[in-house]
Amino acid sequence: MYSIGKFSNLCNVPVKTIRYYSDIGLLEPSFIDEVTGYRYFDYDKMKELNMIRVLKNCHFSLKEIEQIVKGKNDRQDLELRLHKKVQELEHQQEMIAQQIHNIVQVKNSLRNAETFNPKPTLSSCYIEERPKIQVLAIREKINIIEMDRLVQKLFERIYAYQLEIEGKLTAIFHQQDREKNIADVELLLPVKATQLGEYIKIIPEGKYACININGPYSELNFGYSRLQKWLTEQSLHVEGLFMEQYIKGLIPSDVVNPINIRPNIELHPNDFLTKVFVKVRN
Repeated sequence: MYSIGKFSNLCNVPVKTIRYYSDIGLLEPSFIDEVTGYRYFDYDKMKELNMIRVLKNCHFSLKEIEQIVKGKNDRQDLELRLHKKVQELEHQQEMIAQQIHNIVQVKNSLRNAETFNPKPTLSSCYIEERPKIQVLAIREKINIIEMDRLVQKLFERIYAYQLEIEGKLTAIFHQQDREKNIADVELLLPVKATQLGEYIKIIPEGKYACININGPYSELNFGYSRLQKWLTEQSLHVEGLFMEQYIKGLIPSDVVNPINIRPNIELHPNDFLTKVFVKVRN
């Protein structure tokens, strides 16, 4: 028999914890001195306490542990409880693994000075033969936050000249100061026009290198970088400026009334689809 103090040292469990387990009937002493009230434990109680510790580390409640240790459950019920606990712990393991993955992503984002937003989805780079396209153009040096105003101005001209739209809005950034958020922007919209007027331009036919980008406009730089790298790898020479065509985004697909054009705020930025392209030669 071991005194509670000696038993505590042998099992590496605090005396306070052993007393508590004894008081709630989870770990009953092997013997209690009727005169002193001292509690004594034998070797078998060490095995019982070790089982309690193992089950507690498996996140069983003390009530569940009592039922298991005291044999209040049959073998089948015990196996079911253990199986359920394994499933719970496996689920926690998956959640912890996901949390670790997220933390690593945040660390990498901070290290690379990136945002926490996911990168856009990029298509493979490809060559496209494009026909000559007639466009209505407008060009201004603006703050990027004024882009909606410039788009509105372009569509007002569409309305004023009663032109028929024949394609998607395209933009050319002639110069851009990212720190000041200022850009020299030219907006182009394919139209059907019988004669070349002041604002009508031609995008020449020819071979164009292209890439499609699914994601917010703020992440288009990933597409530009990928396309420029591909051009170098393919030994293609650029003729002219890079252009970006807004296939699916803030500009509505079907414009019924150009004078009342409004951004399509229902579409999530991650679902935007933009084509970046540039005329090339071998």
